[in-house]
Amino acid sequence: MIYVLEIHGPQDAQAWFAFDGHDLLRKVQAQDPLQPWEVFDEISPRELMDLVRDRPLDEAARQAFPAIAALGDQHGWDTTLFRADHLLGAGMYQPDQIKVEQACLAALDQRTGIRRVYWTDQQAIAAIEGQEPLFEALGGWRARHALREQLLSLEVLAEDV
Repeated sequence: MIYVLEIHGPQDAQAWFAFDGHDLLRKVQAQDPLQPWEVFDEISPRELMDLVRDRPLDEAARQAFPAIAALGDQHGWDTTLFRADHLLGAGMYQPDQIKVEQACLAALDQRTGIRRVYWTDQQAIAAIEGQEPLFEALGGWRARHALREQLLSLEVLAEDV
C-alpha cells in the first residue's frame, strides 16, 4: 500500500491510500487540475496521430500535426514515449522511461500544503511511531492521527484496547 498524508494547515490533515502505483495515478489524476494524460502518459507517436486523425499517416497529416510527425521521425513511430508535465514540462515527451510513481509524486508536489508519501505499510507505521519530525510541529498530532486512522481503517494496525 501507498499512503499519502496531506496537511493544508494546523487544523487540516488528511490521509488516503492507494493500492499500487497505478491506483495512485488514478487518484492523483482525479484530483489534479491537468488532464489525466498530462499527469502521466505512455504512448507512441502512431497512437498519438491515431487520436487526432482517423485516416492513415500521409503528407496532409504530417502538415496538420507537425509536432507529432517530428516525434515519430525522431524516435520511431512505434516507440513508447513518456509524458509527465510536472516533471518534463507541458506537452513534452521523451523515450526515457518515467515511472508512474515519479509522475504522481511530482504532481503531488505541485499542490499547496505539506505532504508526505509513505511507500509501504512499514514506512507509515514507523512514521506514526515517532520517526516523523513533521508530527512534532504545531498541529502535527492531527497529521499523526489522520495517518493512524487510515492505517486502522485498512487493518494495518490493530485498535488499541
